[in-house]
Amino acid sequence: MRKIKNCFYKAFFCLFVLLTGSFCFAAKKSKNVMPEWVNSPSSVYPSNSFITYVGTAANRDSSEIKALQGIAAVFGQSVKSESTASSRMIQAKADGQVANVNVQAFSQDIQRSVDVDCLIGVETKDFWRDDDGNWYAIAVLDRSKASDIYTTMIKKNYEAISTVLKNIDDEFSFESFSAYDFSEEIANENEKHLKKLSVIQPDSINDLKVYCPSSKKLYAKKMEIAKSIPICIQTFNDEYGRFKEAFSQAIADAGFRGTYDDSVRYMLIAKFEFERSDTSDKKTVRCRYNAESYILDTYTSHQIVPFTVKGRESHVDYEEAKNKAESAMISKIKKDFSQAFYDYIRATVTE
Repeated sequence: MRKIKNCFYKAFFCLFVLLTGSFCFAAKKSKNVMPEWVNSPSSVYPSNSFITYVGTAANRDSSEIKALQGIAAVFGQSVKSESTASSRMIQAKADGQVANVNVQAFSQDIQRSVDVDCLIGVETKDFWRDDDGNWYAIAVLDRSKASDIYTTMIKKNYEAISTVLKNIDDEFSFESFSAYDFSEEIANENEKHLKKLSVIQPDSINDLKVYCPSSKKLYAKKMEIAKSIPICIQTFNDEYGRFKEAFSQAIADAGFRGTYDDSVRYMLIAKFEFERSDTSDKKTVRCRYNAESYILDTYTSHQIVPFTVKGRESHVDYEEAKNKAESAMISKIKKDFSQAFYDYIRATVTE
């Protein structure tokens, strides 16, 4: 009888161990069930209300970046754009003059990998790691939420354009040119927003087109203004007029026209200096050159668009070194002045 009892206890103990082990194994296994959104995101986030993308990678951060890049790809922008806003636009957004959206919820790594505009209304909703160590992330764009944000931004930018153009006093002035240049930049922002809305909520864009003046038309008006603004060029230490000719070409490249009439509002004043120096072994002669210019607004007496060119050239003969210096200076004027002009114009916010 005692043997029977012992056998019964042993059998019961073995059965208990087996059941407990099976239960623990099943419990462990059930903890890592694949979420439904991994293979079927639309069953969790219906496509009529959301845009989703599942990213997968060897680590959590990379899976999130891939998921967000997948959302960006819906707008035709899968990687970070190299284009950058002007300092004027950055300041205008910081001041609240132009619409801006705070995306600080995303890490700097993400913001370096994906265009900020493509993150509007987007959230990383969930993560999952499978038994092999692969990470999954799902990025979700709420169509309704994003549509509201873009609509607000477009209307705010339209108000900014209207304000900037309304404050023009003299149509044929640098201030007017700058105002249209700024308005063109804002209009470009709105066109990008409208393009994204055509993917998010196609039915909403027709009502918003009235708030999106054409950037091409604003550009055309800007260049029409430029052609109507004469700039008189005065140069000093320019024996053969080569530097004046270089500035004339640079002004034309910027869209303006040169004139010999010194009674006009804008005067480009430039002076040029050359300095000789010999090397210690007296075998080579250097010619240092320096060109400084600015545009004088005779109405306000303000000096604007400061521009400087410096450098040196060498040769065994000073005259040859000077000829090389003059050629280098002319090349830099033609190459760099137009960009320097636009950089100056776009450095300040037009109120």
